[in-house]
Amino acid sequence: MATDATPPVNSDTAEDEARRQLPAETFEYASGGAGDGATVRRNIARLDSLSLLPRMLRDVSRIDMGTDVVGGRLAAPFLVAPMGMQSIYHEGAESAAATAAAQLGLGFCLSTFASHSPKEVAGAAGRQVRWRQVYLMSDGGLTDALVEGAEDAGFDAVVCTVDVPVMGASRRDAGNVFDHSSQELREAASQPAVADEPYFTGLLAERRRETPGASAQEVIDTLFPNPAATWKELERLIARSRLPVIVKGVLHPEDATRAIEAGAAAVVVSNHGGYQHDRSVTSIDALPGVAGAVGGRVPVYFDSGIRRGSHAAVALARGASAVLVGRPVLWGLAAGGRDGVAAVLRDLVEDLHNTMAIVGAPTVADLAAATTVPD
Repeated sequence: MATDATPPVNSDTAEDEARRQLPAETFEYASGGAGDGATVRRNIARLDSLSLLPRMLRDVSRIDMGTDVVGGRLAAPFLVAPMGMQSIYHEGAESAAATAAAQLGLGFCLSTFASHSPKEVAGAAGRQVRWRQVYLMSDGGLTDALVEGAEDAGFDAVVCTVDVPVMGASRRDAGNVFDHSSQELREAASQPAVADEPYFTGLLAERRRETPGASAQEVIDTLFPNPAATWKELERLIARSRLPVIVKGVLHPEDATRAIEAGAAAVVVSNHGGYQHDRSVTSIDALPGVAGAVGGRVPVYFDSGIRRGSHAAVALARGASAVLVGRPVLWGLAAGGRDGVAAVLRDLVEDLHNTMAIVGAPTVADLAAATTVPD
């Protein structure tokens, strides 16, 4: 875990600085992927393979990146993706990342397994857009408690991640030491804030009556993942939530339609950043089909593979309304805490600004009408 002040970083240097500071296994937890990591690589490669067709002599003296999303308005179409265990990267964890995003007018999504509580992060993010990510746990009461906690803490929306029926398998070898279930990582991380939820502590107490000495992690392992989850559980969650529910992890057009029929306020096209399967379709390849099926009924957001502002521009041109950024935020956090995250996000925003000017798109809506072409 990084704690000391480090030299200034940017989106190009943060990954190398994080690699230098973190133990190899911790770095790979942020950077590795399922199986041989092919989906992680292809997410980025496919974004790199698509180009924008510029238009000339359009007034780009003023670029407006302002974007409306579920829950509010962003200064630019970026949100921090939900990622757990951020205390292993920096002691500031999610609160530092949320503060950095808020300073730039960007959004933040808090993971179910975050190190910091919803109230802590809500305070750090101020009134900027705040989403709370949840899973459909095998105990629906815990899912309900997490949603209620988000409501009470003043979050703007719930993001239900649906693409983890089981944990993606990873290969531990010299080139990829990433392992979701690593005991070393669990020991390095602080106890996830979910373990302090009253409903969860009740479950833990019940478990300890049967098995004295049972740990919070052992209880979590019985609740998540939940391979029995179906659309019925999602419909129940949406019906009970007082907040709009965004469905994350959609790749098939029919699943997007089903999510809307269940009452989803938006969908996120995502393959979990390549963490779940090494032969998944890339998110950017799935995006046009999902956007077409949605047909503007709800917003479509994009996740998985964003490394530059120009990547965001490609996703926006292919049908996304905003993008979520994952690994680069963790690298910035590890490299420089709140300031590292701010530097990475600022670079992404500036690169998108420059891209929009060059392709003749003074607004995000103009960028949505841009043409992408394969290399």
